[in-house]
Amino acid sequence: MYNFILIRAYRQEDEPFCKELLKTGVMASLNATFIGFLSEEIALIIAVLICTTILILIGIPILYCLMVMSIPAFAIYIFLYTTFFYKARQIQKEVSAIPRIYMSDNTSHFWVAEAYEFYLLNRRQRDERCTFMTEEEFKESNIDVSRHFKKIVGTIALCKNKKLQNSAWIKRFSVHKDYRRKNIGIHLVNLALQFSNEHGYKRINVIISEYRVGAIKLFIKKGFELYLLHNKSLFTSLMTIEFHELTYRIKYYRDNELLLTNPFNVQSIPNN
Repeated sequence: MYNFILIRAYRQEDEPFCKELLKTGVMASLNATFIGFLSEEIALIIAVLICTTILILIGIPILYCLMVMSIPAFAIYIFLYTTFFYKARQIQKEVSAIPRIYMSDNTSHFWVAEAYEFYLLNRRQRDERCTFMTEEEFKESNIDVSRHFKKIVGTIALCKNKKLQNSAWIKRFSVHKDYRRKNIGIHLVNLALQFSNEHGYKRINVIISEYRVGAIKLFIKKGFELYLLHNKSLFTSLMTIEFHELTYRIKYYRDNELLLTNPFNVQSIPNN
């Protein structure tokens, strides 16, 4: 077996890798948020264009006009960068407390996806789909991983929703940008849903920024539905980001039977 993804519980030694992955995940959505925000702020764009036109008409050099025109966009980007960086730092501090926040009792949990890649593989072979394994399957397989590179490429957490009875939140969902479209996110979400079923939760919610389009599509594909829309003001009421709160209702055939297949019962394409 050349490449495989191990889905397992968080360990203390994962802390620095999870910090970097989650920070990168937060900052990766910065550009999409910036572009999306500008495209929606039609009034701001019109005002800037009018001011630029006036400056040109009164004889101000075009170069200076272009500089003035870029000031609002530059200021918005700097503000967004500061906001996202602060959020990333908060999440990194939370990672240091994962054992206390997510692993102290059986109502919450934190998982990681760890990629094992044979070091002699070329780029094409590394891009092929991988086999997924649980911790139990990994221990039973007795695979020699001495010649494998390993890397934390995904995270997901689940914790109790204190406002809704028998409900839980999915948090800290992130997949490394180089490992997307490999079903890693699907497997992580499936595992969180399986845990929810085993611990009696009836509703699972997740909140995602409108600009994380890929993540929203993934959860909808898994059966999540729109529950609420939240508008978060970043600086003033003129600068807001819409967040989608999605919900998944656990469906039962019988008392304790979840309408889900085994998350690891997925056909993989073997490496050649």
